[in-house]
Amino acid sequence: MATPGVDHPEERAVLDVKAVSRDDVLTSFVEEATGGELVISVGEDASRRRVRLEPGEVLELVWRGPEELRSVPAVLLDVRGGDAPTWRVRIAGPASRGQRRSAVRVPITLDVTVHAGGEHRTGTTVDLSEGGIHCLLDGEPDRSGALEVGSVVHVSLDLDGRALATKAEVIRRHPREDKRPELSLRFIGLKERDEDDVRRRVFAQMRDLRARGLI
Repeated sequence: MATPGVDHPEERAVLDVKAVSRDDVLTSFVEEATGGELVISVGEDASRRRVRLEPGEVLELVWRGPEELRSVPAVLLDVRGGDAPTWRVRIAGPASRGQRRSAVRVPITLDVTVHAGGEHRTGTTVDLSEGGIHCLLDGEPDRSGALEVGSVVHVSLDLDGRALATKAEVIRRHPREDKRPELSLRFIGLKERDEDDVRRRVFAQMRDLRARGLI
């Protein structure tokens, strides 16, 4: 008997979709999981554009299982239209260990605290992905050098009531007329569970923005 989450992705699981006809990795999520078939949202590219694939396309689906990333081959059976178009796919072989997925970034405002140079700087995110954040911090300009490019800081992020804490590297400083610190940070050593929680939040935000016609 197939084990949900191990032998096939469960409903609401976030997917990487690799199509034989494309070189990039698409992002999707599972709407329905019944037997050997799945209904998934139409895959989106790195620019969050829905991608057109034809029935018969050979796919690889990658998701986060209970203990590791999992992967299964599949075939696209048909495309269903509407406001939230979907793909119906058939699982075409046994599942195996999957490979790490790509990051998707979305504009979102969340509370964040950056701990650096003995100071705690509060602020909000500008955008978010499982790879990092772009954030705007409150307070005076940084004069300690603790927020310079290449610096390693500690980040605390309020992920809808769940605290996410990790190290991060400052990879870019964004100049501002008011001199407030605006930074791009790359997460360091983010746990896979945290990556998946971030990814789910990213996709929830994408769905909300699309429902409001903003993307």
